[in-house]
Amino acid sequence: NNGNQVKDNLIATEACHSATCMCRMVKLGDIYGPLLDHLEKTRDLHVFAYDWRLCLDETAEHFTQFLRNVKEITGQSPQVVAHSMGCLITLHVLNHNPDIFHSILFGAGAMSPNASVAKDYSLVGEKNTIVRNTTMFSPKINLSNPAALHFMAYPGERELYGKPTTALFRDSDNNNSLDLDLHNIDTWKQYKIGIYHSESGVDVVTKKMETWFQSVLDKAHNFRLGLLPKNTGLKASDCPPISVLRGDHSETEFSYTVRRSSKSTARNDGGSSYVDLKEGIGYLRGDGRVTLEDTVPPTDIPVCKIVTNAREHSEVLNDLENVDMLLNLLITERK
Repeated sequence: NNGNQVKDNLIATEACHSATCMCRMVKLGDIYGPLLDHLEKTRDLHVFAYDWRLCLDETAEHFTQFLRNVKEITGQSPQVVAHSMGCLITLHVLNHNPDIFHSILFGAGAMSPNASVAKDYSLVGEKNTIVRNTTMFSPKINLSNPAALHFMAYPGERELYGKPTTALFRDSDNNNSLDLDLHNIDTWKQYKIGIYHSESGVDVVTKKMETWFQSVLDKAHNFRLGLLPKNTGLKASDCPPISVLRGDHSETEFSYTVRRSSKSTARNDGGSSYVDLKEGIGYLRGDGRVTLEDTVPPTDIPVCKIVTNAREHSEVLNDLENVDMLLNLLITERK
């Protein structure tokens, strides 16, 4: 279906406030609750809820229309607060419709090309945990949850973003950088990642699954091409005021080692190369999910202020003091 999900009757109606159980009687943890409650009291809040199962080009279209509706209702261009994948969606809309924004606060932005999400698509557990929920996501479930594939880098993309660290994969034999094409299913097959990893929990890979997966990778690649001003024609002078709030909480997974072994983790394979997702991992400082350098947009997009707190990924925007400071700064910058 050209990478588009077949639709069901489930509609996202609100952002994740908090994680609860026992009919919401027991709270397991905050998600966006503190931020949402605070903004509800202090600002004219309009929340965009979206379905994580959709490809992001569809979500970007929905978000563009949402922003237009808010402007029509309020008579003002909206000031956007985005988090994680929401920053990636916002960056895409910015590249194509910069005039729609008053200003933007990117929080823990997962905007830059990376490889760490390959782990989500390869291994049961580990990063596939939301608060204490270990069954919501898995490599098998993620086959029908293509949104996260839009984080994946294509060859040379980090250099185009102007990132100081560019090597996502290194050869175990000589430590040389390897620029793998993560938008080609043959790369996933060759290096035994995703559904081809022996610990993915996907027992049988069918031709239909492969055709679907490649169609999504194609869409993700086209989406990522639309994130760079070099491709879209976005000028720095066209950008609204932008600020970044990010977390320096812990060492954060960034790069992986490619090994050659006769005891490969491949299925139906006698050896060759594979990406080791457990040992030889490279780390950079970050919020536990996104590295510090990856929270800022491409160098062609101006940022008026970057603030770093010590919070982990899901908590970065619950730093309400800095959120207020940055939103007020953006209002001043706009005048």
